[in-house]
Amino acid sequence: MTTFFFRRSVEKAFQLDEQPPGLTLDSKIPIAGNPPYITSAVDDVMYVVNQMIERCLATSQTAVVTSVIPTIARILGSDFIGMIQRKMRDESYPKGAVQGVPPPEHTTIAFLVLINNLDMAKDYVLRIVDSRLTGTSEFGMVGSIAKSFPLNGDAAVVSNNLRSLASSFTAKASELIRDGNFVVFQNIIKPRLRPMIAEAFREVDYQMTQEEVEEMMATAEIEGRHQDSSDNIVQERFRHGWQFVTKPLARLLTERSWEQLLSLVASYLGEVLEKRIWSYYGRLEEVGGARLERDILAIVGLVVKGGDYNLREAFARPTQICLVMNTEAEEWDDMMNAGEADKGGQIKWQLDTEERLRARGIIYGKV
Repeated sequence: MTTFFFRRSVEKAFQLDEQPPGLTLDSKIPIAGNPPYITSAVDDVMYVVNQMIERCLATSQTAVVTSVIPTIARILGSDFIGMIQRKMRDESYPKGAVQGVPPPEHTTIAFLVLINNLDMAKDYVLRIVDSRLTGTSEFGMVGSIAKSFPLNGDAAVVSNNLRSLASSFTAKASELIRDGNFVVFQNIIKPRLRPMIAEAFREVDYQMTQEEVEEMMATAEIEGRHQDSSDNIVQERFRHGWQFVTKPLARLLTERSWEQLLSLVASYLGEVLEKRIWSYYGRLEEVGGARLERDILAIVGLVVKGGDYNLREAFARPTQICLVMNTEAEEWDDMMNAGEADKGGQIKWQLDTEERLRARGIIYGKV
């Protein structure tokens, strides 16, 4: 009976599912509702989950709990997550009609909302279970499990069943969230990143000498332009492209999902920037190396702004390459002698000794 009731409840919730209104990828248009942007099925299903758990615990019968809780866990994992997975795959998979064309806006939005559904459902389940384990009244029940199940060992059995429900559901939901974010990265963000980087560095000459840079700034001043307008052009181009690509997604996704997606983007961008830096091997003078490092660090700063500080780890290699290539001669020997961090150095190197020597050679004549 429990299986039939809960499965029917999940089925009905998705039949009556309602999308959050007014969502758009146009960041210039405000969204009327408040985040998180999820469909009605999440609230409906989690309400039923909460009621079923509360009622089975109210019986104070271990046999009821050990029957109902695993049933809830099984149906959440198969029916609830299975339904969202099918929608992601069959109805809302973000893919352009032809290669190079962005997916339709409504498809992208629907896919992002499904990721939110999983993230918030995971949060709901954790809170429901935690409220029972701690005896709080957030979801309507007051009193500890120990009081409801006073017989020897019963409280531990009930607690373990609840923890198993939470862990199994969060594991399945987290896996699908990761898969969903990877699809967003591969199909929506990644195709735009390389052109965005290429545009940011377009016609920027890092092989200019100090005299040529000074002449460029003087010309800009004579023409009435701010001298930083051309010197900071890489940063401004990247800022514009970055906001255009990421802002629509960031404001629709939950904070946790966005941070996970951003970590994928950062890892890829770190690789792209590293390849670009190596492409200048042996062709830069010191002024060009300094300008390149400044632009790389500015790009890194824009990506990690407002995110987890650990995002900087994705850019450890390109930033360390810039550090090495611009290190003053008297500091270079100390840096090499320090070695790896576990040998007494202050820097946790992501570059081996050979790579540091190669980085040193990016600026002509330093090796």
